[in-house]
Amino acid sequence: MNNLPYTISINGVDNVGKTTQMRLLPSHYTISKISRFRVENTRIDELHQQGLLQRWWWESTSEDFVYSMVDTLALRYWNATMDLDSKVVLFDRGVAMFEAISVAVIATKRPDHDLDRARMAFRTILEESKLHLPKETFAILLTHGESPIESLQITLSREKEILDERYRLYQVLLQSELQRQERDGVYQHIIRISATSSIGNVQNELREVIFKYTTNSLFLPMLHQLETVYIISGLSNSGKSSIAENFCSHYGTAHAFRTRIVYFNDLISEKVGRSMYSLADKEQARELYHELERFSTAHYWFKIIILESMHSHLVTEWLKVWLGDKLRVVYVDTAETLRLNRGLVMPEVIASKDTLKIARGVGLIRFDADLVLDNNDSLANTMNNLLNFDRKGKLKRSGQLAVK
Repeated sequence: MNNLPYTISINGVDNVGKTTQMRLLPSHYTISKISRFRVENTRIDELHQQGLLQRWWWESTSEDFVYSMVDTLALRYWNATMDLDSKVVLFDRGVAMFEAISVAVIATKRPDHDLDRARMAFRTILEESKLHLPKETFAILLTHGESPIESLQITLSREKEILDERYRLYQVLLQSELQRQERDGVYQHIIRISATSSIGNVQNELREVIFKYTTNSLFLPMLHQLETVYIISGLSNSGKSSIAENFCSHYGTAHAFRTRIVYFNDLISEKVGRSMYSLADKEQARELYHELERFSTAHYWFKIIILESMHSHLVTEWLKVWLGDKLRVVYVDTAETLRLNRGLVMPEVIASKDTLKIARGVGLIRFDADLVLDNNDSLANTMNNLLNFDRKGKLKRSGQLAVK
């Protein structure tokens, strides 16, 4: 029994960000991430494969619903905890969340929509059938909104499909049941997400909680070894490489690492078994983030990583959402005449490369960059401007510079 992994569930109202937070947690062979309720070769999986899950969800009997969900949960738990490599198992929704969902579904189907009676019916089914639910070691609840009404409004506003009255009623009941569980102390930790909470801040709070109970150093804050990740973007022959090289030399190779973005892209492509560019932009960003985390953990002495030649606006945008001020985006702005004169290749080749970069969103990176770096003067002046920007960033992060 002592060899069993530490099991943790991440629970919360729909559309609070559970899945996003799960995917941002460390990616490592000793950490298993188990999503949703579907498990292969179970009734729920078969219904999903047949396109009948939604219909069954609302039309099944309470007994059938609970039996099928318990079967899936038990098999999911068994499969996860029998992995000999796993030290920590993370569940996207745990047993308490399942209980809240089941009670809400039963209450939705009842004519009186009474949660107390639905809860009693749920417990009766478990007792009469002698069903046992293996609970996680630790359960975390994510909440959003300043009130139950606001929480419901946020959840419904994030739904992509047209909502019917039955689904709205279900959400009201589900959130009421989760709030009751919270009051009754079902969850060991509550993370309250406010309107000003960034995804990165929530992720670091979640990691702090998990680290406190597991003492597993993989759950230290995101990229905690690094002070800054710099992205250096711009059109062809704008001077990105010279600037990145000089910036790295300023800090010294013992403290700063500089590479073209293709270095990490190739690692990702090898890992997923296909071109990174075949992934959706958010997936590309998440895979890049995890590669950065692995790299910084293995090369803990580096305080700065400089990524040269990033041209995807959406990937950059997602990284910025997650990493906040730890990520600094610099766009190197150089006049076309200078770019053409500096190049050793034909103008049409430069134009072709620019077309590809523009298609990937390099122009939008310029618009959203933390610094548009004028490189139409000497390299010395350009570097002076970049280093001044870097110093101000350090002062801001340390609280010594007032934010205007």
